[in-house]
Amino acid sequence: ITLDEDDIIAPIDIINNTADYFRLGIDELTGTSRAQAIATARQIAMYLCREMTNLSLPKIGQLFGGRDHTTVIHAVDKTQRLMREDKETFDQVTGIIGRIKNS
Repeated sequence: ITLDEDDIIAPIDIINNTADYFRLGIDELTGTSRAQAIATARQIAMYLCREMTNLSLPKIGQLFGGRDHTTVIHAVDKTQRLMREDKETFDQVTGIIGRIKNS
């Protein structure tokens, strides 16, 4: 993912666009549900926050229901791996990035 210097992405834009993409509520995305579909969407959103903002791992964790920074690391690592191994995940991430950049 490459961003220009003037591309300042607000974490709320990432959260809103990810929730919208997966047809979830913001509360679901940032909440405590461990349902697979919600957890995957949340991990992708955490990954995008890490890649597209300057937020620290603990700050990203706070945005997603007060999660620990190690949870964010896991989400980032898992999403990177899935993007390499699974075309659907890659397409989801790139689709959300497109929405964010156009919003």
